[in-house]
Amino acid sequence: MKIKTKLALLYTLITVGILVIVFVFVYLLTSKNIDNNYYTLLFDKALITAQKHFEKDELSQYAYQKILDSYQRLLPETTERVIIVNNRQDATDELAPFLDNKQIEELFNKHQVKFEIDNLSGVGIYYPDNEGNFIIIVTARNIQGDYLKDTLKNILITILIISSVVIFGLLWWNAKMITRPLQEMVIRMQEITPKALHLRLEERTGSDELAQTINYFNRMIERLEISFNSQKTFVANASHELKNPLTAIMGECEVMQLKQFTPDEYKMSIRRIESEIERLSALVNNLFQLAQTDLDISESGTERLNVMEELQSVIQYFEYSKYKGRISLVKDEISFHIKSNSHLLFVALQNIIENACKYSEDEVSVRAFKTKSGFQISIADKGIGIPPGEIGKIFDTFYRAENTRSYKGAGIGLSLAHKILTLSGADIEVLSMEKGGTTISIVWKNSF
Repeated sequence: MKIKTKLALLYTLITVGILVIVFVFVYLLTSKNIDNNYYTLLFDKALITAQKHFEKDELSQYAYQKILDSYQRLLPETTERVIIVNNRQDATDELAPFLDNKQIEELFNKHQVKFEIDNLSGVGIYYPDNEGNFIIIVTARNIQGDYLKDTLKNILITILIISSVVIFGLLWWNAKMITRPLQEMVIRMQEITPKALHLRLEERTGSDELAQTINYFNRMIERLEISFNSQKTFVANASHELKNPLTAIMGECEVMQLKQFTPDEYKMSIRRIESEIERLSALVNNLFQLAQTDLDISESGTERLNVMEELQSVIQYFEYSKYKGRISLVKDEISFHIKSNSHLLFVALQNIIENACKYSEDEVSVRAFKTKSGFQISIADKGIGIPPGEIGKIFDTFYRAENTRSYKGAGIGLSLAHKILTLSGADIEVLSMEKGGTTISIVWKNSF
């Protein structure tokens, strides 16, 4: 069942339920008024009946004639019964077919009673007279009242049926108007495929829930498109980069099978294969780290880290590497906290500092200091620098500047560092001059 039908049915049931309650209330109230009016007429008929029987000798001819005329006009369909109350037991026996004991007791106490018996409405009154005490019982069927009640019931049922149909139709039409944008969204969504991620839902004006949903959906598709394109590029570049060492290994193996070589030549060939395998292993490891960065940041648990302590750990790591003594650290005695993953932050800082050492023969200067708006780490070298037109590309995966071709590397380290630092809330600025050195500044503006 479609949403518009569900909405129409739901609100129709609610509305019809309310109408049923109102109509039942109206019917019961009207029926009660009809019955009360009829009982009033029956009491009047009972009183006139008593006057007709017992007031003739006490009234003038004219007054008594008026009573007779009223008696003839008022409810001529009634049946009257006059009961003498001189003997209480006899009177009780005569009243028993009409009244219960409580009602009989009320009559003897000179109260009026009303009752129903065999679809007849009836009243009883106690009438004292100089001739004795009497009880007048008047019964009749309220034909006109029953007709009015049946007519009212039929009218209300007819109105309810017609109203239900009209209300359902109006609500269905209204629900259709409301859900039309959803139907258009569904049709448009079906057109969005992996080959057509550039498509978007048509934006709506306003700030209602539907407009927000469309806006969030378009943003999500935009992120998916960027991620999908990045993955395509990543896979293509990774395939190319992995192919190079594998091709070199396969080529070396083929050459070794062409003829007999001396032991020294075999050793040289094996060393070349070993070098390519090391390169392949480093490449695979870097690719794995790059692919896992987003997952690690979001799932492995970020924590509140002191940047100065993390930087000090990286500097100590280099004291046991081939770059020992090449790095100078200048720092303020302050602490600054960020929210990140300790392992990944170590990898990011290590990659940037290691790059600075690799492309420079001179000392690499690392400065950490407090700024007006946050905290900054600057890593400066006096190495080969970056060509002016390539500074904006150095953080692209697998990209390597033209002047770095003679150095080992896969173009992954800076890309990985950039992703980690960006996810930790840092901005990265690069200043470089070809053959004049490079300075990379990592700036955090918010502390945790």
